[in-house]
Amino acid sequence: MSDVYVVGIDMIKFGRYPDRTVPGLAAEAALLALDDAGLTIDQMQALYCGNLGQANNMVGQRMLAEIGQTGIPVVNVANACATGATAFRDAWMSIKAGVFDMVLAVGVEQMGKGLLGGGGGGVSTEGVLGSGTMPTMFAQIGVEHSREYGTTFEQFAKVSVKNHHHSTMNAKSMYRIETPLEEVMNAEMISYPNTKLMCSVNVDGSAAAVLASEATARKLGLMDRAVKVRASEMSSNPFAERQLAMPDFSAATRLAAKSAYESAGVGPDDIDLVELHDCFATAEIVHYENLGLCADGEAGSFIDAGETALGGKVPVNVSGGLLSKGHPLGATGIANIYEVSTHLRGEAGERQVKGARMGLTHVVGGGPGMGTACAIHILEKA
Repeated sequence: MSDVYVVGIDMIKFGRYPDRTVPGLAAEAALLALDDAGLTIDQMQALYCGNLGQANNMVGQRMLAEIGQTGIPVVNVANACATGATAFRDAWMSIKAGVFDMVLAVGVEQMGKGLLGGGGGGVSTEGVLGSGTMPTMFAQIGVEHSREYGTTFEQFAKVSVKNHHHSTMNAKSMYRIETPLEEVMNAEMISYPNTKLMCSVNVDGSAAAVLASEATARKLGLMDRAVKVRASEMSSNPFAERQLAMPDFSAATRLAAKSAYESAGVGPDDIDLVELHDCFATAEIVHYENLGLCADGEAGSFIDAGETALGGKVPVNVSGGLLSKGHPLGATGIANIYEVSTHLRGEAGERQVKGARMGLTHVVGGGPGMGTACAIHILEKA
């Protein structure tokens, strides 16, 4: 089976584009990725398109109507917050299996303001009061971590301070503002311990990647800036009694992480940077441990020591993360891959992680009564 490489990748600046269409946003990212590779749509053998909001409206085909209808097969993907990463993984698998030599993966979303899933929030059959909302679900995760390990409100808040600082160096981030610790802690409380500045931003956005087999990448002279997909793994939540009331995002992440490290033949200490799913500040803290970046119970001291800041042991969410860059559901997975690829290419400018050779991306989505989808990719400088 051929090794698979990212030979072109890009994303639009995340923001709010009420006057744009979903296919139009997708088309812009697709053309950017094609331009990055120096290729055209007629060289692509298939398209994998991730989108949630218009999942039944054949977004991939409508995107091609804007940039070139070449008759290639199109697969439209919807998989909660892992939608974009799932489209990327499907594209990767098609080359790995030898079906295609070069394909395009796109993730796109157009979102409104306000609470995601705000119409819910009741009690499921065997649920916890309010657990139908994402803020409450991730607040519970944080409270559980505090109960077990003594993690403090201030430590959770430091995640937001870090990620907002990182975003000031990313021209494609929705927000590019510093948020001092006191400002984060004194912001409107959404669901303790997450204040408003500790919640991800609902935005519009798109990202795209061109993937190719090693033979094709070499034939076209694209290896100089190519990024190798060292591992691509997915998981769903294994059964647990608590799952009846509230999803266990930790279990799915740990399962996918274990498989990814084994598939890549590496361990957490080999990873130079991480883009993980910081939908809330509490989630980032918990995922330090789920991904093996530190031992269980050490995440609070890990953030205190600055180990996940730019210049630290393993910088996390140097893009600004979902907390500041934004979280357009269908695009996030590929946007994370764009960020890591940019560092591996040495093209991240002032936020560059020095000497980066291997990075990890992580997304996990789902909700009460929905189950969980987690995708992890390990990428390596070619």
